[in-house]
Amino acid sequence: MLVNQYVPLFQPIFSVEEQTVVAYESLGRRREESGNLVSIPEFSDPHVTALRMSSIDRQLLGHALTRIQSTNDRLFVNMSPDQVILEYEESRSNSLPISDLVNSYGIPLDRIVIEITEKSGSYGTDVLAAGVELLREQGFGIALDDVGSESSNLERLGAIKPDIIKIDLNLLKKSIEKREFQSILEYLKQISLSIGSQLLFEGIETEEELYRAISSGASLLQGYFLGRPSEFNQDKQSICDLVVPHLQLYHEQKRREVAMEIEFEKNIKLQLDQLSLKTLILENRVIIDPHSFFKLDQKIQRVYITDWSGTQVSPYYVRTNEFGFVENLSMLQKNWSYMPFFYKHVKQVFRDAENWQVSDPYWDKELKKNVIVFSKVNELGYSFFIDVVLDSL
Repeated sequence: MLVNQYVPLFQPIFSVEEQTVVAYESLGRRREESGNLVSIPEFSDPHVTALRMSSIDRQLLGHALTRIQSTNDRLFVNMSPDQVILEYEESRSNSLPISDLVNSYGIPLDRIVIEITEKSGSYGTDVLAAGVELLREQGFGIALDDVGSESSNLERLGAIKPDIIKIDLNLLKKSIEKREFQSILEYLKQISLSIGSQLLFEGIETEEELYRAISSGASLLQGYFLGRPSEFNQDKQSICDLVVPHLQLYHEQKRREVAMEIEFEKNIKLQLDQLSLKTLILENRVIIDPHSFFKLDQKIQRVYITDWSGTQVSPYYVRTNEFGFVENLSMLQKNWSYMPFFYKHVKQVFRDAENWQVSDPYWDKELKKNVIVFSKVNELGYSFFIDVVLDSL
């Protein structure tokens, strides 16, 4: 009776790289007598959850494995931290119960991705990491769910180093509503690159969310926009016919944006090239003519100078209105060499000392706008930094 009560639903996972559906996530549901499907309830005791859910999950996994047996698709299977530990505790001769189950269907273990859920669990991160490592040694892929939603997941991220990082729906939506959250997504993108993980964005429901995911480095996509969970594998071609044209539109839009950015940077450089980068040393600071910078373009917001080692040697000049600016002396002698942009600037200067260099855009919390930094070294070795807003792009 229990076997017939529980059914696996499959939600498609689309690969941006391969431009097709490459995997499905198995989502367990309980069928009521009415025929309706409802979520499986959870239990209050975490260890009981692992034991009770393990029995149900194995039945669901068996059904799911039958469905993908004749395909090349990968299958994402959810496991709580306690379930991972339970597998570890029940391992025999370095073989896990879930490995034996998957092998019995003749399916290679590397086609199964174990998705560690966001639940806290009864054990520490070190114990969880040991269990995950055994799963990885068996051949399973490892995904970490809802990264960014809890600080504990950031700790797990470093300990587990998953093959796939899943970004949760709430963080994705907040990144669209509040620009500060985009910085978090950019940070997670850098983390994924540094540990060799793929980014999977789940919960994509709109075209806007699809574009946000792609711009944030998603290589895998999942959500109602692509297809709702169903009891049977969906027609891959229909999903491709929906998603691929949107990806093409996105790339066309990005190419237009890149062309606009290049033209914008070119115009700012032409204006900056009109200036003389003369400096005057007065007591313990370097003096320039800040007005000559601010009158060039309204988008120029800040001007300052450092020496070759990154120590600020000029006042910090900040625009206050269309024609005015203030001189801030509080940052004199502060060293900025620890900032990532500084040695990128040094590298660019070595590469091309004759021209103004341009940084990657970043979100400025004070200005609440995107900013790029133009930099150049004058004949005395002083580095000029010009902060320019991108609000019109």
